[in-house]
This record gives sequence, C-alpha cells and structure tokens, in this order.
Amino acid sequence: MTGRPMIGILLALIVESSHWTKFRWEFNEEARSRAWQLTTIAIALAAVIVFLDRGPYVALPNLLTWLPPLLLPMQFIQSFGLRDSLPFSTFSFLANHRRRRNLRLGLTEDALFHLNFGNAYLIATLVASTLGSRANSWPFLPGIVILTGWLLLSANRSRPLSLILALITAGGLAFAGQRGIEYLENWFGNSGPGRSPFDPNSVSTMIGKPGTVQLSPDIVWRLRPWQRSLPPPLLRTATYNNFRGSTWQNLRVTVTDFKDLDTIEPVTGEIYHLLAGDLPADAQKQSIRADLPRYHLRGAALAESPLALPGDAASVRDFELDGIERNTFGTVRVFPKRAVIEGTVLWKGETNPENPPTPREDLEVPALEKQVLQDVLKELRLDEQPTLQKKLAVIRDWFQRNFKYSRTLTIHSSIFSPNSSTAIAKFLTKYHSGHCEYFATSTALLLRESGIPARYTTGYAVMERDSKRGEFVIRGTHGHAWCRVWDSDSGRWIDFDTTPGSWLASLPPQSSATQRFNDAVKRLREDFFLWRNRPANRFAVSLVMSAIGLGVAGFVIRKLWKSKRRLAAAKIATTYQGPLIRTPLHSLERQAEKHLASRAPGQPFAAWLLGLRPALPDSNALDEAIELHQRLRFDPAPPVTSELDRLTELTGQLKSALKARASRREFQRS
Repeated sequence: MTGRPMIGILLALIVESSHWTKFRWEFNEEARSRAWQLTTIAIALAAVIVFLDRGPYVALPNLLTWLPPLLLPMQFIQSFGLRDSLPFSTFSFLANHRRRRNLRLGLTEDALFHLNFGNAYLIATLVASTLGSRANSWPFLPGIVILTGWLLLSANRSRPLSLILALITAGGLAFAGQRGIEYLENWFGNSGPGRSPFDPNSVSTMIGKPGTVQLSPDIVWRLRPWQRSLPPPLLRTATYNNFRGSTWQNLRVTVTDFKDLDTIEPVTGEIYHLLAGDLPADAQKQSIRADLPRYHLRGAALAESPLALPGDAASVRDFELDGIERNTFGTVRVFPKRAVIEGTVLWKGETNPENPPTPREDLEVPALEKQVLQDVLKELRLDEQPTLQKKLAVIRDWFQRNFKYSRTLTIHSSIFSPNSSTAIAKFLTKYHSGHCEYFATSTALLLRESGIPARYTTGYAVMERDSKRGEFVIRGTHGHAWCRVWDSDSGRWIDFDTTPGSWLASLPPQSSATQRFNDAVKRLREDFFLWRNRPANRFAVSLVMSAIGLGVAGFVIRKLWKSKRRLAAAKIATTYQGPLIRTPLHSLERQAEKHLASRAPGQPFAAWLLGLRPALPDSNALDEAIELHQRLRFDPAPPVTSELDRLTELTGQLKSALKARASRREFQRS
C-alpha cells in the first residue's frame, strides 16, 4: 500500500523468520535501551529528512508510512529475544537512569509493567498501510479484512462461521462508509490531495465586504534576476474578464480552454516552452533570443498551480514538469513532477500569451455601476485625450491625487437595495479608500465604459529584495491586483496599475524572529529538496545513505553473529542468571499437533505433551524430557549445560519416534 513492496517483504522475512529458526539472544536491559536509542535517532533523522523533502502538511503521514522499518530494531529484540515482552522502562530515559543509579547503589528493581512490542508493531504496520499512496486502491479493504480474519481465526477457532459473517458485514459497512466519504468530498468540491485550490475561471474579492485584508507572510516564490538585472515589477497568475457583485469570472470557457504550450529545441536537450501559441518560425526564435532579460524562479507548487509570470513573458525553460498549459486569458498553470520546482523565465518578448479582446466580454460594464462610471468619465474629460497613454496617465493621476490605499475596508455592498449605491459606486464617489481589488476593478470598468478593452488581473508585486542572497522574495502579503489594457496600436495587452504607491509602505515588516525562522526553514527545505533531487546528486546521496545503512547493518549483524556463536558453543551465556523461557522441547510442538488435538487455552505445555504416550514405543524418554523441561523453565538456579544437552538429545529421539509412527500410519493407509 505504501509503494515499497521489497521493503515490506524484507521486513516480513526478518520478523517472521523467528518462527522458523532456533536462533535466540539474551538481550539484557542495556541492549534493549541501546536499540530504543537507535530507533529514536532513526525516527528523528527520518522526520527531519521527510519534513525537508515533503513539507509540513504531508510530512507526518509520510513519516508514519516509514514506521515499520524504523521500529524494526525493537521488533527484532521482541522476536529473537528470550522474553515474550519488554519492560516499559526500556522506552523511558528517566526509568533507565533510575535503573543504572540503583545498580550502582547495589539495589535491584523489577519492572511492574511490560509490553508485547509485536502488538505495537502490528498497529504501526496497519497505520502505515492506511496512509500509503495506494491505500485508495480496491485491494486495500479486502486485504485488511482478510488479515484481520486470519488473526482472529488463529486466536479462536470455536466459531469460524460466525466470525467470517461478522468480517463480511464489517467489510461491507467499511466499503459503504468509504464510498460515502468520497461522495461527500466530491459534493463539497474537494480538489483532492496534491492539487492546487487555484481556480483560473473565478476569483472572489473583498469588494463590499467590511473587514481587514489578511494575507500570509510566508514565502511563495524566490526570484533571482539574470546578471543582476532588474526584475519585472508585476508577476501575473490569472486574468478575468467578467465582474458581478464581488466576483471576477471568465464566462463561456470550457474544459478544453487550456492548451499545452508549444516547444522549441534549438540545441539538443535545451527545451523552451513558448507562452504564445501558433507563432511562425521567426516569432518563435524571437521568444528565445539570447539578449532577452530573464530570471530564475524557485518555489513550491502543486498540480495545476499557476506560474507567476510577467505580462510580456516570452518563454520558460528548465522546469521539471509533467505538463504546462495556457488558457486564452494568458493564465499559465503547471503539473510539476516534484513538490518544488525551479526554472528560467524569459520576458520582454514581442508577443502576448493571451488572445486579443472580445468586445462582448472585454467592454461589458454592469448596469448598476454604469451611471457612476459615466459621471466620473465626464469629470475626467477622458474623451478629450488623443492617445491611450494620455488617457491612462489621466486615470492614474486622478486615483493618486484623490484616493488612498487601506487594508481596513468599511464599504458595505448594497446591490439588493434599488435606492442604494454599489460598493464600487461608493468607492468612486464617497469613500475614496480601499485596497488593490477596488482600484483594479474600478479602473477596468472605467476603461471599458470609455471604450477601451480591459481585464482584471491577480498576481504579485516584486518588491522585497534580499541583498545577502542576491534574490527577490515574493510572499503572500505581496499579492496584488491590477488591470490588463488592450493597446490597439501595438496589438498587445499591457499592465496598468492605479493603486497608490503608498500600499508598498503599508505592508507589515517581516522582521519578527518567528518570520525569520519560518523563512529559513522554507529556504532550507526547498534548497535541500532541489539539491537532493538533482540527477548528479541523487546517485551520490543514494550511495552515501546505502553505505551508512550497510555499515550499521553490518556492524549489528557481526555483533549478533558473534553473540549467537558464543551461545552455540556454550549453549547458554554464563552471565544468564534465570530460568529459560523456551527449551528445546518447545520445538516438538508443531509435530505433536499432528497426533494430538490443539492445545486448549490455559493448558500447560507439559500436561498437553503427556498425551503422546500412546503414540510412543517407550514413554520413559517423554517423561524424562518433560522433567528436564520443567526444571530448566522454573528452577531459579542457572541452567546446567549437561541438562540442556540431554534435553536436546531426548527431543531428537521423540521427533524420530513420532516421524516413524506417522510414516507407518501413512503406509497402512496406502
């Protein structure tokens, strides 16, 4: 379910092989503590790497999918140790410290609480599979039901039919619940994991909604100009052409409105994506000219995220993408291969990414705002201006002289009252105060009423320079809105921003310790992610990590092998001061089940084995073996090597006798 089948198979072989082998180790308290310390360090390192690699929102689920391999040292001690549980003190630094102190003082203490770590490991494995990338596939639910049934049936076989029916019912309810959750997610418009919530065809504004404009101060993009040139002042993410109430939309668009960008490859391996479509060969070459200004853009992106580009962007290159497409309004969105992308943007091209205006949409003005717009145009006497540039200068100067920028909004929308003005009308005639959405919307409507096609545009202002790193930082607080105006003389759309320049000084400073820490983490995460995923570094990182992993594994295996060989030579460590948990006679259990009924819950092992007497030619060996087994298990004195050797010999004799009886019975049947 996590997409790591080979790791899962390896873990299964390691953990389950304890049922097939006789290798065991006496892990003392010190060994258990060291294993837990190793596990804790591994989890901490994995958490840091996953956070840097995946980001804060998916780091925890991804870390949980790695818990089974990270917890393997503790499960190994549980599976191959001589104890069927671990004391809780193993997992507590304070308890271990107290235990070492008591040993120094000559005191002893017994653990009051114990934990079978296999239960915790099972839960960790189920949680990891639930959070895996393939947990939404159809085999997941049947697999969980089958594994659960297997576990329950192995523990209690008294009513198998009832248990199977209960599992089928539970599986059906779980399936219905899963489908219901998916239906609700779709009904509420959930965009799904890993997908951007950005809507290229609709954006809601705060026009007519009193309150304070709140934007995130987190870094969105980092921009590094080429050869220390100036960056573009505005980066567009989307453009809209229809205003209704407080929402800008794109009407009459379809799912096929987005088209893949054309590409050109002047040199092998050097692929440029052209932002304008259907260009002749000469115009394509102009879009990748070596003398065009350019900048390097780096940031996190989800599927269908908009790419922040200047209005006169010509082409992009070097972004690792599964797809990049543009709609007729010039909005460019990407499908990144990884969570962080970087590439180069060429701008100041001679083409526009968006299509020419459509009079029906790009000159449309809502009826409720029409009168106030005409009154303002009369006041400005805009029709007396001979050129587009002079008309734009008059509008910009009027807004600069008579309006002020404010992030605190007080205008109420009154579109449902026929005798009241709309929020835009109040802004233009009475309040003269608002934020960029008011200025961009009012300007677009004024231009349209004067016969000039205009559109509403959202994006970012490039305004914060990081001189130490030689780059510009683009934050959520730099989010901005302005106009795109059609210049009929040049046949191009141009940016037009009437928001007073004072808005740049109104932004809160990013100098707090918390923000500096968040910025550092953001940079570190993105830079580490990109560095690690570069092809040249990916092999080196894999090689180093593999060498470290193999080195640690080799050291542990060597120590374990040495420990096992010493145990094999002496049969038991001389430092062991307690009775055995398992003896060689336990290996007879599987063979005995073929001649006896399954051992009932709570029935002593030795009493159950006495039922083999009729199946043996000589029961004296069985009686002696059981006596030695009981002594080795329950006598507080250290085990004697000769007794262990004798029990091993008797167990072999009993196995041979049972095997011979089974062969005779099979021969008689045939």
